Amino acid sequence: MTVRFGVIGCGVIAYWTHLRELKGLPGVRLVAAADPDPAARERASRLAGIPTHASAPELLARSDIDAVVISAPSHLHADLAIAAVCARKHVYLEKPVATNAADGRRLQEAVRGTGLQVAVGFSRRCHPMYVQARSLIASGALGEIRTVFTSFNEPIRQDSMPVWKRSRPTGGGVLLDLGSHHTDLLRWFLNSEAAQVEARIHSRASEEDEAWTRITMANGVVAQSYFSFCAGRADFLEFIGERGTLRVDRHHPSLSLKLARRFGYGVRAAAVFPSRESWAWRIMRLARPSYESSYRRALAGFAAAISGGTPDGAGLEDGLRSLEIVLAAEEASRRGTPIALPLDCL
Repeated sequence: MTVRFGVIGCGVIAYWTHLRELKGLPGVRLVAAADPDPAARERASRLAGIPTHASAPELLARSDIDAVVISAPSHLHADLAIAAVCARKHVYLEKPVATNAADGRRLQEAVRGTGLQVAVGFSRRCHPMYVQARSLIASGALGEIRTVFTSFNEPIRQDSMPVWKRSRPTGGGVLLDLGSHHTDLLRWFLNSEAAQVEARIHSRASEEDEAWTRITMANGVVAQSYFSFCAGRADFLEFIGERGTLRVDRHHPSLSLKLARRFGYGVRAAAVFPSRESWAWRIMRLARPSYESSYRRALAGFAAAISGGTPDGAGLEDGLRSLEIVLAAEEASRRGTPIALPLDCL
């Protein structure tokens, strides 16, 4: 079965990942794209050789499209996804699934009972290095996990930041944009839900562009994180267990596992041999240093699920749980007190 795709939103993420990956993905045919910006439509058409539309309803009205990738500004995600579901299209929705609890609930209700596949773009779950790290943790290589430290920073100059990303009501804010990835990964790596959130959020150059969070998981693990649009580029998670530490760094092509020395005081670097998928990714990085195979793998898994396979990526419920943690962190920062989860609003 060939899955016929449309793309709604032809900005940076679509141009550099979704359009390119869908164009060459086996079992997939890229049919059309939509964006209100004529320049974005022109770039998409030139890159993928497909017709483009000025509005999402035009694309969703097409009978030759089975599924859509939605990569529009965040505050439009829920409405566009609901429209796609009403048009009987499967949906691959970039994070966050919504920017507030009410829109999250509306989307959840729209999807319920439709039988449609809805995936959320937490592609790190499909990154071969992250998959290998999760297996290491599950194998007990670190023993019981005691705590986690994470940071995700993407410095963005104000003159190059999209207008919608500068304001929280339109989907901006570092927690929605960056922190949502790590809140999802904590649930995935630790196989546990968040139980309590503490946070501090600052606005330096744009609204809510710096944040610290402290999340206590239901299994007792405490994760502390820093997110910023104004600090040096970073994207890592470090797991500290009773036997050692494991660092997963998106900007470094190998895992770092440190265990106690067998003799004497100190730690040693334990060998972690890359999986076959990790080797393939590392080889591709020689030609394209910024290449990440996770986008391709996530889209391929979504297409396979539409064709009858078992979904293995993040689904709508994962997206809602990540949103819940972000909303709780924002409320905790406003109140100056910890917030217990789950929230009643989601």
